Amino acid sequence: MKKRFSKYDKYILIMTLLLVVFYIFITDSKSLVKDPLYEEKYRAASIMKECSEKIKEEKVSRNIELGVEDINKTGLIGEEMNGITTTLGSIESKRTSTNPNFAAVIIDMLDDGGVKKGDYVAVSFSSSFPALNIATIVACQVMEVNPIIITSVGASTWGGNNLEFTYLDMEEYLFNEGLIKNKTIVVSPGGSGDMGRDMNPDELNIILDRMRYYGKTILLEEDLESNIALRKDIYFRNSNRISCFINIGGNIVAFGDTTDSINASNGLIIDEFFNTSRKTGLVQFFSSKDVPVMNIINIKDLANEFGLAIDPSTPFIIGEGNVYYTYSYPLKTVFVVVIMSFCLLIILKRIRSNYED
Repeated sequence: MKKRFSKYDKYILIMTLLLVVFYIFITDSKSLVKDPLYEEKYRAASIMKECSEKIKEEKVSRNIELGVEDINKTGLIGEEMNGITTTLGSIESKRTSTNPNFAAVIIDMLDDGGVKKGDYVAVSFSSSFPALNIATIVACQVMEVNPIIITSVGASTWGGNNLEFTYLDMEEYLFNEGLIKNKTIVVSPGGSGDMGRDMNPDELNIILDRMRYYGKTILLEEDLESNIALRKDIYFRNSNRISCFINIGGNIVAFGDTTDSINASNGLIIDEFFNTSRKTGLVQFFSSKDVPVMNIINIKDLANEFGLAIDPSTPFIIGEGNVYYTYSYPLKTVFVVVIMSFCLLIILKRIRSNYED
């Protein structure tokens, strides 16, 4: 027997159509406005651009060739292969990462992770993405956040692997020039086992000696579990509360001796569950403590998410990208729609009561 379309059903249909119309109207009425952190993001990107220009000038003064791969002449693209190169990297991703607007992306993620002025953040850098490392330091600087930084020497192809001017040398140079206010405090070899087993030992030792001259502590620990434990001690030495863990690059200490990196989210990780064991790394450790994690490894996806160009061949423009903007909705209209919907529900309830009676 065919069910009769009741008067009550008609009211439900009318209300549904009205709500759909309201939703379409509100969606069409939204507008792009500057993000609340627009000024901070713009300032961070501007400082990042200045850092890049300074590094390029310093490379030129040292007669270090920028290389044909550095098509935008940023100074932040290294060599394809040498004694401290660890793994293969994507040149397109490396060039994408040199966009100074990534400093704004880092600020956006720090803010979404709930990091506030004065907080301490634990940072693990490889030297594979020198531009992103510097962008992170600059973002923390603008937000007045305290980064505790441990960096490994090893870099994938086209990373911070110029033997005479590694990423760590760039960082030291920028610090001495007063462009950045924080720098790496502990250095490890990186590469296989975080001991540089896949690197040229002579070239690696020359760089480690240079880091000692800079006053950095060298972390040499073959046992991975002990290595990670030492890093935890360093991170919590000056603060018993870490507000965020930032991982840039592919050092083994990030995910430990596991395959968790394959399925881990890219960018900001909040409320993502990982099993922890003796084999797991810093990402799983901090995540298990409900500490937000920034896992920055897939650069193209991150650029796409925040509206930044992928492997551009034109000059970077500060303030470009949807990372600087957010949608604004007509709040008065939304309020009216909510009230009207509430009233309609009350009316509908009464109609239903009368209908059932």
